[in-house]
Amino acid sequence: MSLIDGVYTDLEKPLLYIHILAGFVSLGTAYLLLFLKKGDKRHKKYGMYYVYGMSAIFVTAIPLSMMGVVQPFLFAIAIFSFYFAFAGYRQAKVRTGARENVDKALTLLMFIAGVLLFLNAAGLINYGFYGQFEGMNTISIIFGIGCMYITAYDLNRYRKTDKPNFYDRTNTHLNLMLAGTIAATTAFISTIELFPQEWMNWAMPNVFIVPVIVYFSRRELAKKAT
Repeated sequence: MSLIDGVYTDLEKPLLYIHILAGFVSLGTAYLLLFLKKGDKRHKKYGMYYVYGMSAIFVTAIPLSMMGVVQPFLFAIAIFSFYFAFAGYRQAKVRTGARENVDKALTLLMFIAGVLLFLNAAGLINYGFYGQFEGMNTISIIFGIGCMYITAYDLNRYRKTDKPNFYDRTNTHLNLMLAGTIAATTAFISTIELFPQEWMNWAMPNVFIVPVIVYFSRRELAKKAT
């Protein structure tokens, strides 16, 4: 099927093309980074391509989710995905713990995403396009819990004043970036409708990819510990 099936306005089409291109860039670089030596020039270079791609996805997804039938679910998922990429970048760049106003604004966005997902699950706001699919209430609840967990984790982190050690900062950076990889993969699979049920397109990537992500995470952290 075409990635741009449907009728779109003159404004939606270019945004959609940019969104799709950014998605391919993010997805490609995300998996490439798994096999590059961590910390070298290539890793940093392609890591920035990944962050740029995820940022472009976020910037284009927000207006796209509001055009035509408003889709708060997609709005929330756009925030959810962007958080991992940008927060992961901040952990690598800011050695003092990434507790500045920009980081707090990012946490606020994640909290808003969680609220939207819970409101979706409760039926207080419409899903838009996704309302017709069975199982999306459960998916919204799961993602909403994830958003609130991350919000609580960040709030607790902001209370600390000590500088994180290299191991903890690397661990946080790696986990955030790998979570972003799952988000990018999930978005791609849901777009091409790989599975017969819509909820499966959102849930199954986590079932199959999380073990792979955990493997790479433990492998890299073992290297850091030696």
